[in-house]
Amino acid sequence: MVDGDRKTMTAENKVARSGPQHERIGYLDLLRGVALLGILMANVRQMFLPWSVSDLPVALGGSAAVSWIDWGIFQVLVDQKFLTLFSLLFGASFALQWDRLSAREGPAKAIYLRRLLILALLGAVHGVVLYPAEVLLPYACIGLILFAMRRLSADTLIRNGLALWSLTVLWGYQISTLSSVSLLTTALTALAIIIVAVSVWHRSRRAALIAWTLIVVVACTALTLRAGLPIEESSLAADFNRGQQTIAAMQSGDSEQWPDALATRRLGSFADLIALNVEYYSFILFYFGVLLLWRTLALFMIGAGLMRLQAMQYWANRPVCLRHCLLGTGIGLSMSLLAALLAAAEMNGHSDLRWTSVMHVLAVLPLALGLAAGVYLWRAHNANGIVLKRVEAAGRMALSNYVAQSLVMVALAEPWGLDGYGRWGGAALSVLAVLVFAVLATGSHSWLQRYRMGPLEWLWRCGSYWQWLPNRR
Repeated sequence: MVDGDRKTMTAENKVARSGPQHERIGYLDLLRGVALLGILMANVRQMFLPWSVSDLPVALGGSAAVSWIDWGIFQVLVDQKFLTLFSLLFGASFALQWDRLSAREGPAKAIYLRRLLILALLGAVHGVVLYPAEVLLPYACIGLILFAMRRLSADTLIRNGLALWSLTVLWGYQISTLSSVSLLTTALTALAIIIVAVSVWHRSRRAALIAWTLIVVVACTALTLRAGLPIEESSLAADFNRGQQTIAAMQSGDSEQWPDALATRRLGSFADLIALNVEYYSFILFYFGVLLLWRTLALFMIGAGLMRLQAMQYWANRPVCLRHCLLGTGIGLSMSLLAALLAAAEMNGHSDLRWTSVMHVLAVLPLALGLAAGVYLWRAHNANGIVLKRVEAAGRMALSNYVAQSLVMVALAEPWGLDGYGRWGGAALSVLAVLVFAVLATGSHSWLQRYRMGPLEWLWRCGSYWQWLPNRR
């Protein structure tokens, strides 16, 4: 056992000798923990409610005023913000891992590709059995694309990542307004694609191939959606009205009126539930290929570029970090709050601007970066705080906790567990998410007192290096 430990320590030292300082790694763990909490608060709504109403003010027998307040807080502070932060962190982790693997002796490419394969397999199981809107399989796919960009400079990654992200904002608007697609927006989108492709072409032919692939995907998807899907009224007021009807049907005793998600859980078998998950998972992967692949790839590129640029070193200067925190959160919160107010007005039939979703998406990136700076300040001010240490432990076991969050929530929601699906409104689910995260974070802190890494992280590491590595401290 001593010889095994010595070999493992030697391998770990080779991997870590070119990596960043432990302080920065601890900060990234803390940021992952914060992102996990936000992701759980977003996912829990889809785990307990039909997806058509999960992003609406849902009372389900509770106070309508409380449900609207909860919806407003969710829209301004949570929705898409923490998933964006999680994506930036994955890109940063890619740059960190690849730089470390490149500095060690051994098959760096094989290790990294095995990591992606294991992540993809785990994601597929997670999506079919637990939660169809999972991100592990999509992240593994994007990690493979990012692998082709591993030699790009930090400046190239950030610049083209921002260009691609801006492009996906326009394309997302196109998808959300298929019943009234603007010819001008279509032309601008096509022009932006060409600009991105030409810009990347001078930096990397592999990246250019990806950009041109995007052109084909966007064109084919537009034709498919326009020709093959029925167009429904797309205003928020119509969505809200349909959502209210769905909620009323859920509360009725007539099972004929129940949405499929509820009827399958109340009347179907476990096999029916898995079949429903597969159906939803297929739709999510299709939507991922249409839009989310490119948006998430852009965030990966930005995160990897920021890591290679060692941007966090600037935050060691407290006034600079505070300024970035105030600027990012100020811009992001202002835009997100305005978008939420306009969305509420649209749902109540007072306006129909159709571009509220664009404003909401534009607010996400500055708010995520401002939040990252705020977390850095938190850790610098109180590095040994009880809450901070537990959140940091949760982030250090991010993969284990991501899957554990789904497992706990599904056990509470599904009929083979406590059968809570369709019984709680948005406000109650937000509180539940915080409580579950607190329990898992405390458990992670206790686990790491005895083990070097989380259980899934350990298996992931063993599979990547293709050898059993000790985990006990």
